[in-house]
Amino acid sequence: MPFNAISPPPRRRLSDMVYEQLETMIVDGLLKPGDELPSERDLAERMSVSRPPVREALHKLESRGLISPRAEGGYLVANPGEALVADPLTQLLARHPKAVADVFELRHGLESLSVRLAAERATDADLARLRAAIDEMEATHRAGDAGAAQKLPELDARFHLLVAEASHNVALVHVMQAIHELVESAIARNYRQMDGREADIAQMISQHRGIYDAIAAHDAQGGVGALDAHLNFIRDRLG
Repeated sequence: MPFNAISPPPRRRLSDMVYEQLETMIVDGLLKPGDELPSERDLAERMSVSRPPVREALHKLESRGLISPRAEGGYLVANPGEALVADPLTQLLARHPKAVADVFELRHGLESLSVRLAAERATDADLARLRAAIDEMEATHRAGDAGAAQKLPELDARFHLLVAEASHNVALVHVMQAIHELVESAIARNYRQMDGREADIAQMISQHRGIYDAIAAHDAQGGVGALDAHLNFIRDRLG
């Protein structure tokens, strides 16, 4: 991951410039939630500054929820939207189970936008990641071993997050990252409810291939249609 050397103009604090560079990398998705930051010493060397400005910038990033400390030292990139978006939704569902349908509608709307933008903007690298994700889903399902039931929901949710990343809309990516665990939990529930219904599971997995094919063909309308068919299939099968 490239970091730029800091050359402060007059009247600018080094720590502010370090902070701004790291903040921009997080917001732009160059540093993703869960990524480990280089050590304080390493960052200072890469940015050609001393360690105190880096330390101050890291403390500021932590105070704003952009990074979180690791128990063994150092920092991980945090998901700042999780506390703002996912936690309130989780609490809502705990108090009002009937709100599940409302959250499903929210997910449908966000993912429709993801698919449409991905069809317009996806790069070759984005398409390769999406294709690899589907290949792994299909291989895991074919293997049918004991770990498949746990791994399939993770792969399924990851595919939908990769579609959002292929949209190259920073705001949308951050919202989808914020609700990722909530989406993965809902997907896992879908798979549990379909346990033993292999034809339905196989069809649900194959629908991801249809979404990918439309994105790869830069067919926004076809992609949204494939997503609609996928989510409506889940809703109809599970009520």
